Amino acid sequence: AFLRRHMAPEVYDAIRAYEPCIVVSDSEKHAFKFVVLSDRLIYLTENPPRSLRRVVALRDVVAIDLIDDYPTFLNSPDREINQHIRIIYSSTILKKECERSKSVGKFLFPFHHTNANNKKVKKENNGPTFWRRKDSSLPNESSLRSEEKIRHFSQLKSELFLKDNTLRKILCLIMELKVAAQKNFILKRLFWKTSDLFCFLVNKLHEYLPESRDKRALQNKSQRADELAAGIKITQTLGLMFRETEIESSRLNTLAAKTGTLFNLLVILISKPRIPASCSVLDGRLVSDSTSAEMSFDAELQKLILEYTDTATALLYEILLVFQQENLGLGSTKFAISWMMSFLQSCPPIIAFVANIVKQVVKGLSASSQLLSPCQAVLLYQQFYILKSCLRYSKMLAEHIRNDYSEEFRYFIHMPALEKRLPLCYPITEPTTELLHEVLKLMEPKAER
Repeated sequence: AFLRRHMAPEVYDAIRAYEPCIVVSDSEKHAFKFVVLSDRLIYLTENPPRSLRRVVALRDVVAIDLIDDYPTFLNSPDREINQHIRIIYSSTILKKECERSKSVGKFLFPFHHTNANNKKVKKENNGPTFWRRKDSSLPNESSLRSEEKIRHFSQLKSELFLKDNTLRKILCLIMELKVAAQKNFILKRLFWKTSDLFCFLVNKLHEYLPESRDKRALQNKSQRADELAAGIKITQTLGLMFRETEIESSRLNTLAAKTGTLFNLLVILISKPRIPASCSVLDGRLVSDSTSAEMSFDAELQKLILEYTDTATALLYEILLVFQQENLGLGSTKFAISWMMSFLQSCPPIIAFVANIVKQVVKGLSASSQLLSPCQAVLLYQQFYILKSCLRYSKMLAEHIRNDYSEEFRYFIHMPALEKRLPLCYPITEPTTELLHEVLKLMEPKAER
C-alpha cells in the first residue's frame, strides 16, 4: 500500500522485489531499512516506511560482489537466511535525473561507491555495504496486475493456440508477446503462471528445429528461411521470459513439472539447424537461371543460422543459471548443474556445439583489432560461461576440450587478446576477465572440477 501511494502506476507495475536490508554508510551504522528493486532503479525506504528515495540507477551498476554468504555481524538464525553483498556503481544516470528534478536531493546509499569513467573503474577500500535476505519478498501479485494487461496476455495466448494459424501469423503474435513482455514485467509472471505457453513455444520451436517437420521445407529455401526466422523469435522470447525471473516461484514450479519439455529444449538448442540441399525452388516456382538466386538464399540461410546460434547460446546460458541454483526447494526434483551437464554430454550434438562455441570465441577475439560491441561482449561472456560449465561439471567434455582445443587456447583464447577487444568502460569487462581466468585455470591438465 505504501509503494502504491508513493509511485506512479507505471513505476509501481515495474517493481520486481523488495526486501529488508541493513544499511551501512558514512552517516548510518547498521540501520534497518527496506530496499525496493524496479526495472530501472533501486530505492530505499525507512522501517517503518515514511519516504521513498531513489538511490541507484541499474544502468550505473558496475559489479556485484558476494562478501559473505553468512554475514558475520548477524546472529543465527538470521545469518543462515541472509547474504552480505556489495554493489559497485557510478552515479552518472541518477545524477543527471537529480539535476533535472528539484524534488530529488542528495541520497545516502548502502552500497560500495565508485567513480567510473571511460578508461578505468576504481574501487574504494572502505565503502558502505549491506546485507539482504536470500529469499526475496514480492509485492502482492494481484495488486501489480492490471486488467488490461491480463486481457492482452490472454488474448495473445488464445490467438497463438489457434490450430489454423499460418507461420507468419504465429511470428507476428510471438513478436507482439516479446515486445509486451519487454515493456511490462507482469507479462513474464503471467507467462510462468501456467506451463501451457512455455510448452507451446518449445513444441512450436521443435516443429522447425533442428529440422522442419514440413517435408516441403526440405526443398523450399524460402520457406526454410521463414521457419528459421520464427525459430529465432521463439528462442529470443523464451530467453526474455527466463531473464530476471529467478525469484518467480511459478517459474521453478513449471520447470520442475515439465522437465521433459525442458530437456527437449536443451537438445534443440545444441543441435545445428538443417537446411535444404542445393535446389532451385523459390516460392513454389522453378527458377530457370537459379545460380544467383540460390547463392542469395544460401547466404541468407547461413546468416539466419548464425543468428539462431547466438540466440540459442544466450538461452542455454539462462537455463544454465537455473540449474546453477542446485536444489530449488522442489522436493525430490533437484535441478543441479551437474545433472544438466550429465544429460548434455549424453547428447551426440553437444560435441559439435562445443566446437562451434570455441570457433566463435576464437573469431571474436582474433577477427580484427576492432572493439567488441556491447552485444558481442555479452555473447562472449555467455560463451565463456558455457565453456566453464563444461570444463567444471563434465569430465568427458572437459577432457574433450583440453585434448582437442589446446592450440586454440594457446594462440587465440588468452588474456591479452581479451584485453584488446573489450573496452574497460563496459560493465561486463571485469566479470568477463574473471570468467576467462577461471576457464584458463580449468584448461590446465590437472585442473580440479
